[in-house]
Amino acid sequence: MPERKRITYFHIGLSSFVQKDIEILSRHFDLTVKYIDLSKKHYVIKGLFGQFFYIIARLGKTDLFVSQFGGYHSWLPAIFGKVFRKKSVIVLGGTDTVGFPSIRYGAFYLPMLKKFVKWSYKNSSLLLPVSENLVFTDYSYTSEDYPNQGYKFFCPGINTPYKVIYNGYRSEKWFISDKEALSFVTIGANLNSRFGFKLKGIDLLLDLAKKMPEATFYIVGGDKLEDLPSNVVGIGNMPHNEIPKFLAAKQFYFQLSMSEGFPNALCEAMLSGCIPVVSNVGAMPLIVGDERLILKHKSIEELQSIVHEAIANNGYHSPEYWRNRIADNFSLERRERELVEAINELI
Repeated sequence: MPERKRITYFHIGLSSFVQKDIEILSRHFDLTVKYIDLSKKHYVIKGLFGQFFYIIARLGKTDLFVSQFGGYHSWLPAIFGKVFRKKSVIVLGGTDTVGFPSIRYGAFYLPMLKKFVKWSYKNSSLLLPVSENLVFTDYSYTSEDYPNQGYKFFCPGINTPYKVIYNGYRSEKWFISDKEALSFVTIGANLNSRFGFKLKGIDLLLDLAKKMPEATFYIVGGDKLEDLPSNVVGIGNMPHNEIPKFLAAKQFYFQLSMSEGFPNALCEAMLSGCIPVVSNVGAMPLIVGDERLILKHKSIEELQSIVHEAIANNGYHSPEYWRNRIADNFSLERRERELVEAINELI
């Protein structure tokens, strides 16, 4: 049996994206995982200092550096890889390819972070975005920010090879049950941050709730939001093992974000048979695949029209259709196959 290639993997938090890729890579490679704590601004210098010496110690023990998302933590692996002829890969997720001055969001909004991300992408061996939109895309959902997004818009001189590999999902974890009529749900994190409320489209959802008093709106992660309409239920961050039962009983899922990569919550809601209504950003139009349920512009009138038409037409498709849309096109097996192939071809 050939010796397994050695990968050193850097991340800044165990999100579900990270956990899935760790599981995949550990099945095929000799994987060493390192968490870089950059959760606060004053941790950055300390985190990079520690990462510097960690990489030096790992140079003779690794064939490839992988960084989950572009950021401060992806710079040193890319530089060391370039200097010492080690391959380096960055998985691009969304925030690391956009800039939105209107809500002060994105890697390319912050001047110093933008430099580190650009240096990382320029010196890496391969970039693995989860959607074509993270490379370059026209942006017209709102008119307050740049007319384009994607790392090639902000870094036009970067010619590092890239390969788009979609996120993947296990369908067996999710199921469909009896749906609560006129129930709408969205899931968001950091909704009380400087950008979270508008980033996730909570402002638009609340405007719609006021116009639809007969419906019930659930905001998971919205328990600290204030002055909610009486038909809006703010729920605290839900343990992941409770989410399948919760989503299975809801009729609609909203993802009205100003920016997204390839959102987990949307795909998991569709696996639960929810009717998706999404903004025209990131991979979401591709994921949903039905123009009638895509909000082209951030407009309450446009959103209200889409929702009323969807209600009148029973969501256009059955719950099983939405489930199969994800299971057939975006399986975890597909991501595993393509991710492992891309790394093997590189090293």
